[in-house]
Formats: sequence, structure tokens, C-alpha cells
Amino acid sequence: MSLIQSINLNFLGASKLNQTYQLDIYRGDLEHAKAPGNKWHKLRHHLKAAEQQNAKYIGSLGGPYSNHLHALAASLADRDEQAILLVRGELQAGLTPTLQDAVADGAELWPSQRSDFRLGLEADVVKHISQLYPAIYWVPEGGGGVLGAEGCADWANTIGAISGQYSAWAIAAGTGTTAAGILSSEACPKLEVFSALKGMAQQRVEIISLAANIAKQEDDLQHISDRLGFHDDAHLGGYAKLPLELTMFLKAFFEANPYVELDPVYTSKVFFSLWHKMKNGAWPHAKTLMIHTGGMQGWRGYASHQTPF
Repeated sequence: MSLIQSINLNFLGASKLNQTYQLDIYRGDLEHAKAPGNKWHKLRHHLKAAEQQNAKYIGSLGGPYSNHLHALAASLADRDEQAILLVRGELQAGLTPTLQDAVADGAELWPSQRSDFRLGLEADVVKHISQLYPAIYWVPEGGGGVLGAEGCADWANTIGAISGQYSAWAIAAGTGTTAAGILSSEACPKLEVFSALKGMAQQRVEIISLAANIAKQEDDLQHISDRLGFHDDAHLGGYAKLPLELTMFLKAFFEANPYVELDPVYTSKVFFSLWHKMKNGAWPHAKTLMIHTGGMQGWRGYASHQTPF
């Protein structure tokens, strides 16, 4: 199956969008069985760094349905290092399916109070775990940081080598690491970023700064900035919110594109926003490549009747 597929835009009464716009999707979700989409690319350089430091444990942070934690545990299942996963909130007696998978892959789970969790790698519980396991390598939440972004820059180069000419690429942003890495690559013509978070207008500046760092272009921020389009209105109420209008939209999308599944937190909101901009004639690009960042764990946190696929 090709990793680049065409999307049928003609649904929900829009019968002529395919004549006006071309939207293709890069199926990052099909790339890597254990760490699909951007997950593997953000982890790759971190795992190399951990190996170089002779780490026996690799720790990271995330929520109870974290794609990142799931991917990290799965990636370490056949390696010598053990995953130490710091989970936001109190661990419940009945673990989420995501965390059950992680434990089955050999991960050790630690709970974290939300106030402490917000401190990231500066959290008290992180310091405590580091004292118990001195030979631990910590990966920032979501696989972030410079190493995570560098892996996504490599990914962009790979995508660019196999894709045709597009006016722009489109992608979701959580931490912004993937967006920064892709933006740093000249393989990406222009990057339209849709933030999954509410009230994150400042994320644009953070993405530009990290991208310039990776590209070694700190003295030419304008070149980076000119290639970035940023949308902070695509969250549909906030992170992981799944309003009825989105589930109904996804059902119509899947009927028109039965070979593509989108996750509820990131890629679905990119497509929802992008499609409506196209429908309203407000999308400036005739030919767009949307990057599927993989990670379908989010659906495991919703009732089955909310899942359109």
C-alpha cells in the first residue's frame, strides 16, 4: 500500500471540492507497527542517546491514553532498557487499555499529582525516580526536545524524497516538536500547523525557535517564519474534546474514505478545520499534503458509540 493516498473531499453536500483542491495524506500511521507516525521519529535519537549513556532505564511522562508512552513501552519490549512511565494523575485499579499494553511490554508505572506533573522533568517525582534508578535516561513528554525534533527533520526529508510537489504540508501540533522538526527541513515547502491545544497562540513562536535551532538558522528567523502557517482555532473546545459535530463529520469522512482512519485528538481536528476552510474557499493552497502522525490510542478513551471507524 502506498504511503501517499488521495482524499475524497466530496461529502456532506460538498460536491465540487475535488475539482478545486487536491488533498493527499501521508500515511505515517502505516510506517511502524510499534511506534506509528511521528512517535518513532521522535524517539529514535533519544534511544540512541540512551544507549550511548549506557542507560538501563528510559523514563518519560504522559497521560493514561498517551500514544507516546504506548510507543515507548512497545519500542523497549525487545531491548535491554526498561521503560519507566510517569502517568499524569492517580493510577486506577483498572488500568486503561493503553497502560495495560505498556505493562505487558515490561514497563513500570508511576503516578504523579497533576500539579507536580506540570513541572515536567523538573517534577519532584522525576527527581525521586532518578535517585532510585541512577542509570535512567529521561525523554521529555511526547518525545520532545531537540532530539525529538531532529528525528522529525529526518522524517520530513524522507517524506519529501517520495512525495511530489505540493503547495503546503499540513500537520497537527501537541508539543510542537514534530512541527518544528518538519519546518526545519527544506523538503517542506510551507507548513500549515493546527494546534490541538486551546489558548496556544504562543506556540507559533516556540515552533519557529526550535525549528531555527535545528536548522542552524537562528540568525534568519524570517525564513523559517515565512514558511509557517499557524492555526490556533482547530481545537474544537480544547485538547481531546470530542464534540458531536466532529463525530458526525468523521462518520461522513469515513464513508467517503473508508481506507483512512483518523485519531480523535490530532489528525481528525486537522482535517475538520482544513476541510471547512476549503469548503468556504478560505484555503490558499491548491495542492496539500496532510501528514498523518499516527497514534490511535485516543479512541480507547471514548465510548464505542463515539468511534466512527
